[in-house]
Amino acid sequence: MSDWIYPNFDYRPERPLFLCVLSNTDTGKIPGLSAAGSSPDLTDYTPGADAELVELNKIVTIPEIPNSPEGATTPAAVTRAALTLAKIPSLFVTSGLRQKPVVPYVDMNGSAGRDIRFETAVPNATDIIDRATLLGRKLATLSDCIFIGESIAGGTTTAMAVMQALGYPGTVSSSLHKNPLELKQEIIDQAMIRCGAHFGSMKSDPLGAITELGDPMIPCALGLMKGLEGAKVVLSGGTQMAAVLCAAHALGIEGDVSIATTKYVMEDGSASFRSIVESLGRKWYMVDPGLERSGIPALQCYANGSAKEGVGAGGSILAASLRGVTQQQIVEESDKVLMTAELPKPK
Repeated sequence: MSDWIYPNFDYRPERPLFLCVLSNTDTGKIPGLSAAGSSPDLTDYTPGADAELVELNKIVTIPEIPNSPEGATTPAAVTRAALTLAKIPSLFVTSGLRQKPVVPYVDMNGSAGRDIRFETAVPNATDIIDRATLLGRKLATLSDCIFIGESIAGGTTTAMAVMQALGYPGTVSSSLHKNPLELKQEIIDQAMIRCGAHFGSMKSDPLGAITELGDPMIPCALGLMKGLEGAKVVLSGGTQMAAVLCAAHALGIEGDVSIATTKYVMEDGSASFRSIVESLGRKWYMVDPGLERSGIPALQCYANGSAKEGVGAGGSILAASLRGVTQQQIVEESDKVLMTAELPKPK
């Protein structure tokens, strides 16, 4: 395999499947925290719009393609490109999502995550894990390799909160060019005080950490992993999925699980993706989407540190490469997605 995928992924799936967990957290509405949406109020709509773009190449629920305040377009465009080129099917799982997409999805019947500063974040985390485990068991009979991505604005902050409560050092990445780590830590410190926790104090109570400090994506991904034991699983994302690996380790969830992300996360000096994953003994894979060669500024800015990852972009590109898709094809098809995507007609 060419050096745009590193290291070599030595398995060729016969029936790959791409899953994407769509969730909301009110933590993501804190100003200055997330770039997943042009404004905090639109973050409820972003995951559903991502699913619509991946599945339909059009947006139905909002009048625009999700963009960051810095001008980066949603990574769903890259995911759409990879899955289309490779003809890999996708399935969306909603876990605490307020604004549902118009595409088919499986609902975990969870509520949107609450602001961790003021309330228990995911009071129904255990139920979400149980439901997602059942879904994982079914999907394990249909696919030999499942790539699991996510779309949740503000999820890096809740991910870092869970990691700290479990005693894992390290920092998370950001969809913003300048990672607002100080703001994230302030939020986490306030949340820890609220629930009487501190670094490592919930190491023996990972469910408690997720319930108090997490978001609905985390228990859903954990349940899927639990149900998929026996199948090959590739978590598709950056430091949020690294936090899922930390929680899985604390819960004793094992299986053939690795993680794939983009070059832009791996090169983020403010984040600890590689050290977190390697400390858990898990394999990581890096893909280089080559978006500096895009003809569209909203994609070119990925190479400068905006957006970086999301909607399973890294894992979907890895999956596509296993079917012979090239980096140049990814770049050209991503441009095509943005140039041809349909938006709602003005009323």
